[in-house]
Amino acid sequence: MTTRLVIFALAVGTFAVAPRSLTAADGGALCPLGNATLRGAYMVQGTGFIVGVGPLASAGVITFDGKGNSVNTFSSSVNGTISRGATISGPYTVNSDCTGSGNLSGQNYDFVVSPDGSRVNWIATDPGNVFSGTEIRLEHSNGAGK
Repeated sequence: MTTRLVIFALAVGTFAVAPRSLTAADGGALCPLGNATLRGAYMVQGTGFIVGVGPLASAGVITFDGKGNSVNTFSSSVNGTISRGATISGPYTVNSDCTGSGNLSGQNYDFVVSPDGSRVNWIATDPGNVFSGTEIRLEHSNGAGK
């Protein structure tokens, strides 16, 4: 195994266990607010590939109500075909360890959210999709910012 692969493997292992280590160290939940950790509008982007179709990229705004419901309006390019203003919606769940899952109009996702709810890293979990991205909070739904 090359030195580069060993370093990569160690980094992945470190990040994979970090949330559990932090939870154990502080004796409490990283995301005690659960679904309310995500509230307001976030810019969202994703890139990837759909097996048998081709490359995929999207950008838009997703809004979380803090109660487990979301709406995502976006533009996308699927194998070069452009779509604008698509809207999908569905439920989401934030666990106390800041992991979570969602379903947007039948498409399933897993994610990790920062404890302050300002950033989300997600990945599509349906077979045939190699699609992931980030969400960064634009503002709270109460207009307070951050």
